[in-house]
Amino acid sequence: MIIHDIRGVHSKHKNNLTSEDYTHCSNLRGVDLIGNRINSFPTTRYYGSKRRLITWIYNNLKNLSFSKVLDGFGGTASVSLLFKAMGKKVTFHDALFFNTVIGRALLSNYNPINNQYKVDKFFDLVQSRYGFISKTFKGIYYTEDENAWLDGIMASIEKVESVEERNVYLYCLFQACMKKRPFNLFHRANLYLRLNRSQERSFGNQTTWDTPFHVFAKQAYRELRDAIWNSSKKHRIINPTDISELKAEYDLVYFDPPYISIKDWTDDYLKRYHFLEGLMHYKIWPSLIDHNCKTLSFYPKPHIREWQNKSKFKDRLFDLIALHKNSIVVLSYIMDAYPSKRDLLLYFKQRFSQVRVADHDLSHALTKEKRKELLIIGLP
Repeated sequence: MIIHDIRGVHSKHKNNLTSEDYTHCSNLRGVDLIGNRINSFPTTRYYGSKRRLITWIYNNLKNLSFSKVLDGFGGTASVSLLFKAMGKKVTFHDALFFNTVIGRALLSNYNPINNQYKVDKFFDLVQSRYGFISKTFKGIYYTEDENAWLDGIMASIEKVESVEERNVYLYCLFQACMKKRPFNLFHRANLYLRLNRSQERSFGNQTTWDTPFHVFAKQAYRELRDAIWNSSKKHRIINPTDISELKAEYDLVYFDPPYISIKDWTDDYLKRYHFLEGLMHYKIWPSLIDHNCKTLSFYPKPHIREWQNKSKFKDRLFDLIALHKNSIVVLSYIMDAYPSKRDLLLYFKQRFSQVRVADHDLSHALTKEKRKELLIIGLP
C-alpha cells in the first residue's frame, strides 16, 4: 500500500513509515495507519496466539496513556508488535528461548537480510544429513526425509555468522515446523495421522502436511519482511527467565499467562513446543531430553513448572500483579479458568483505583466449543 501526500508524508511505503509518521498521520482522511500495521502482522499456528484478537486488544488499550510497556508472556510477539505500532517502547519477555528468538526477529527495527533471493537460495540449497534429529525422533513427528532436512538446515544455520540473520532463518524454520504438524503441536507422537491416508478425518490438511519445509520457510520470510519497520524506539528483548525477577519499571504491563483449567488441565507450553525449544539448543539437546517421556520432551524448567501448578498459580499470578501495582496492568485470560473471573476482579479492585473488563467470543481450532476471552485492566 502506498500512502500519498498526507501532511508531508510523500509516497512512503507503509513498511518504511516510522512511529512518528503514524502519530502525525493518524485519523487523517480516514486512514487507519495502525490498522494497516495490524494487517501486516504475520500469521502463525502457535497455540494461544493473540494474533486474531489484536484489533480487539488495540481498541481496549488505545486511549490509555503509557509509553514504556512490558509484554510479560510474549509468545509470538503479536501484542508486542501492536505496542510497537502504537509508538511505544517495548520490552519483550518469554520463558522459552525459541519465542525469544521470534521476538528478536519480529521486533527488529531493520531487516538484516532484506533479500528474498538470498533467503530462497538458503533454504533451497539445504543438504540433508543424518544427524541428531534423524537418530532421535524417527517416527515421532516427521518423516525420515524431513528429519534429515531438519538436521541439514541446523548445520546450515550454524554456519551463519550474523546473529541477526540466524534469528531470521530460525523464525522461518519455527513457522514451517508448526505448519507441518497435526494440531501444530509437539505434545503427542502422532506422525501416523499424516501417514495413514486411508483414514477419514475431520481435521488437518494433508496437502499442508506434505508440503516441503523450504516452501513454508520462504513463505514465512515474506510475511516477516512485510512486518518489519523502522521505529524511533529501541525495543528490549529479555533472555528467558522467571518473570517475577523483572523490575517494576513500566507504565503498562501486559500479561497473558498459561491458563489453568477448572478441570485440571494446564497450558504446558514447554511440552507443546519442546521440539522448537530443542532446535535452539541443538548441540546440547541430548542432555535436555526426558527419555521417560514418549515424545522426548524436556525435563521441566523450574521457572515454567510453577506456572503450571494449580496450588501455586493463583499466588504467583496475584504476587506478579501486586509487584506492578503502580503500573497499568492488563491481564489476558479466559472465562471458566482458575482463578475465576470473580476472584480476579475482586483482587484487581483491591489493588487499583479503576478496573475495566472486556470480553470476546473466540472459537478454538482444537475444540468445537467457543471460549470467552477476558481482558482485565487495572489503573493505578
